[in-house]
Amino acid sequence: MAFVSCTENFVKTTKKTGVQLANREINQKKQELIKKWYVKDILSDSLVVVAFVIFLTFVRPFGMHEIAFWYAGIFWLIMCFSGYVIYSPTIYFLSKWLSNSLPESLNNAAVRLLVSTCVASGIMALFAPFIINLFFGSFQNYWQSLPMSFLACFFIGGFMSGVSFIKTMLFQQRQQLQQNTEQLAQQNEQVESIQKQPALALINELPLDKRGQLICLQMDDHYLNIMTDKGDHLLLMRFKDALTKLESYDGFQTHRSWWVAKDAVASSKKEGRKLILVMSNGTEVPVSQTYLANTKSVLGIK
Repeated sequence: MAFVSCTENFVKTTKKTGVQLANREINQKKQELIKKWYVKDILSDSLVVVAFVIFLTFVRPFGMHEIAFWYAGIFWLIMCFSGYVIYSPTIYFLSKWLSNSLPESLNNAAVRLLVSTCVASGIMALFAPFIINLFFGSFQNYWQSLPMSFLACFFIGGFMSGVSFIKTMLFQQRQQLQQNTEQLAQQNEQVESIQKQPALALINELPLDKRGQLICLQMDDHYLNIMTDKGDHLLLMRFKDALTKLESYDGFQTHRSWWVAKDAVASSKKEGRKLILVMSNGTEVPVSQTYLANTKSVLGIK
């Protein structure tokens, strides 16, 4: 019975711990989501709002031409940033919700933006009359002013939201392009690392003072002369076994007893009808007729 009781307590404790960990992970994800939205968008969105404040201050729409320039500027500054406080989180979180709720035929960025902008404009329309009354004292009938307040908020707020949406899309595309570039670079590094693994295994058989960048191999009876940028060394190894290890390495065979690394080919020359490759260490490697076509193709020699 004691064993059963201990087991039950262990299971309950494990379940409780699992729930706590799950809740902690959810809270961390929520915090990361909010932090990501706040950090990336607040500065650029503020610049967009300031640009609209300057524009509206110069234009002074809705019969504001008789109002002092500085007074109109303060009014639009408060109005636009109040709108930003309402529009930005409303559109962001409502769009997230709509992306999981709308039917597939209507679930696109334009529809989500339109719906969320309408909702945000409705919320802003409830507060805009109070800001107008604060500056102009023209508060007569609150409920009658709501339709015009909504239209004005939808027009100005919708335009600002559209600009902000385009800005966000461009930013996301640039970020996606950067991520793709980084992933491609990582994949290339992995491919290069995989390709070099057999060559490293071969080079690791050399003395420490001879280990370096692989240049070429030369078969010499039962021995294999391995040349690197640190020097050359004879190994008791079959040429065929060495070529098997270098199948994925960027190099090619030029002769029945020669193999070269492509990057180590410094130049080429001709001696009569024979093609000779000059390696980075000065070694001259012959190219036999059997491997001539492939050598020219790899090195782009005409």
